[in-house]
Amino acid sequence: MNSVRDVKQRKVGMGTMTYQPTDDQLSTGSFAERISDFAESIYWMYYIHLPFYLMTSFDAFCLHTFFLAIFTLSLFGFIKYIFL
Repeated sequence: MNSVRDVKQRKVGMGTMTYQPTDDQLSTGSFAERISDFAESIYWMYYIHLPFYLMTSFDAFCLHTFFLAIFTLSLFGFIKYIFL
């Protein structure tokens, strides 16, 4: 005859759920991780939250070109700063 404790242990051992730590728990706070988080936040801000559906196609083109130019120039400046 199975005791209640044996049944509970068997249910826990046979469970299909596995523990997955969250991103905050896995976070190490390294420089590369902070850069990655910043790039992800820029992506969500730029591509998702801007209401392109309310703009004309020319306005959207100008805004898109502006953001891409700023990003490209800042990336160029950062790389030039590193190597010079």
